[in-house]
Amino acid sequence: MKIAITGLTGFLGHYVAKKLFERDVHIQALVRNTSNTLHLQDYEKKITFVQGDLTDKEVLKKFVQSADVVIHMAYERNGASFHEAANKDIKRFVEANLLGSIELLSAARQAGIKQFIFISSCAVYGHIFSNIKLDELHPLIPDSNYGAYKASVEAFCHSYFMLKAFDITIFRPVGIYGLNPHLAHSAWYNIVKDIKHGLDVDVSGGGKVVSVNDVAQAIDLAIGNKEASGKIYNLVDLYVDNMTVAAMARELCGSRSIVGGIPKQPIHTIDNTQSKVLGVRYAGIEGLRRHIQELISRI
Repeated sequence: MKIAITGLTGFLGHYVAKKLFERDVHIQALVRNTSNTLHLQDYEKKITFVQGDLTDKEVLKKFVQSADVVIHMAYERNGASFHEAANKDIKRFVEANLLGSIELLSAARQAGIKQFIFISSCAVYGHIFSNIKLDELHPLIPDSNYGAYKASVEAFCHSYFMLKAFDITIFRPVGIYGLNPHLAHSAWYNIVKDIKHGLDVDVSGGGKVVSVNDVAQAIDLAIGNKEASGKIYNLVDLYVDNMTVAAMARELCGSRSIVGGIPKQPIHTIDNTQSKVLGVRYAGIEGLRRHIQELISRI
């Protein structure tokens, strides 16, 4: 099986490459000439790199050629946060991400691929109706350009599916945590670093999270799976208050740091039933603990 993947050089891409390396597949990765591929060197015997981006139609044709499955994870942001990138240069944002994604769908259809997997985001929900269950059927009213982009690509995915171009599967992860190949970019890095060094910390906020390994697991479960055809899956494990992270780090490294702040509670609960039916087994609080322990050992 040949799988064409965008975004393989990113954080999630590294874990997807690691997961798929266990399968009898060959990966065709779309990479920009500025992309760093060093962290993929352990998996390179199963990867062919195609240089270019989503704005080049001819490159996209070459990229998806003879592929069975396309996994679309790429998001051009040039070092900015996901939401910042969507607010800076709206014209470039739309051309590189939205129009590029549509071009990729078109190229995939022309190439006769069997399945298109899109990594969306729970940012598509935006406004939450308190009287409607927050599952995959909840209305989409994005409250950010980033969420609007993801919702737009989802709509085009459904359009191609309804036209019977190929099977589609969509994942909506919340905040993804895990060890980043660029360690300092890992979730909660600064909190853990300060506590390990014995500094007092004052933390705030929190959010819904899911382990990067669990997202890679979900993608792996969907590949070639007819039961996942035309389906959308929320990927969410648990809500994590940053004070909980700080307290856990303090305990694990025996620090005397004083942790201050105001605990925060979630407003809404996102339903993850469908992803469990798919077969996703979430890491839970023990997975979070392992992540914090790994961060401590590497800092």
